[in-house]
Amino acid sequence: MIDLHSHTHFSDGDLAPSDLIARASKLGLEYLAITDHDSVSAFQSLSRNNAKRTETSPLLTISGLDGGLISGLEVSCQWEGLEIHVLGLFVDVNNPVLTDLLTKQQERRRQRAIAIDLKLQRNGITGLSAYLGTLPCDAISRSHMADFLVEQGHSKNKQHAFTKWLGRKGKAYVVADWCEFGEAITAIHEAGGIASMAHPDRYTLSRPRFRRMVADFCDAGGDAMEVSYSNLNPGSLGHLADLCEQHGLWATAGSDFHSPSHHWMDLGKIRMMPAACRDRAIWHHPVWQQHIGKLPALVSTAVEPSGA
Repeated sequence: MIDLHSHTHFSDGDLAPSDLIARASKLGLEYLAITDHDSVSAFQSLSRNNAKRTETSPLLTISGLDGGLISGLEVSCQWEGLEIHVLGLFVDVNNPVLTDLLTKQQERRRQRAIAIDLKLQRNGITGLSAYLGTLPCDAISRSHMADFLVEQGHSKNKQHAFTKWLGRKGKAYVVADWCEFGEAITAIHEAGGIASMAHPDRYTLSRPRFRRMVADFCDAGGDAMEVSYSNLNPGSLGHLADLCEQHGLWATAGSDFHSPSHHWMDLGKIRMMPAACRDRAIWHHPVWQQHIGKLPALVSTAVEPSGA
């Protein structure tokens, strides 16, 4: 079983990298990719004391995973005023072009947090900057800010925090200044990785705009599309598989795991790759073959647990 989309506390996940690996092991995953938002710190922290890994290798042999840990990240991009996420898989986490992009992205996040904090202060809410300073993450997000608002009693839950304060119509909303598709994809390619559009059906777009977004992603050099992931309805699964075939994209799969409390998005909880794009599944990609050289052990039956 594989899962190529997961998060740790270095972005907006709940678990430390070692705890994420332990959970993946318990659930029987063979290959896992950690794809924190605009960060590769989790992979770096796990590989720091691993003598078997070469400095540029995107695959880490690690206790608990029969296959290994694949390096990755999820880059926040802007497209026609919308935030679109691009996964990078099998990246050299020390590549200077990628490092430069992540430095810029993390600074954009810090500047946005400062601007949001100022707006909250004007509304009588103080302490956000101090709270963010206590967190282990290096990719600050509005999810962290929503946690702060809930913990301090300013919002009854995270959804309310976004509606009243952090969302587009919220009192403390600040537009993000993310990179463009081309910059993210170029950095991923420079680092030797595969660029895959994350959870395509979660973006609020009309069908014409959705088709244009996919076309622009392909024109910018995008390689793949996440076809199978948590909370995806069967109809969308088939549609995304068809899009991969139409555009010559590879198909990736991942749960987008953030927290054990989100049981519907647990590690490995993704549907089987549709037959329409199975020949374009990521494990057939030359980069996968270069670094792993074999198919996942459960390709024929994975990745659809009972109740998915």
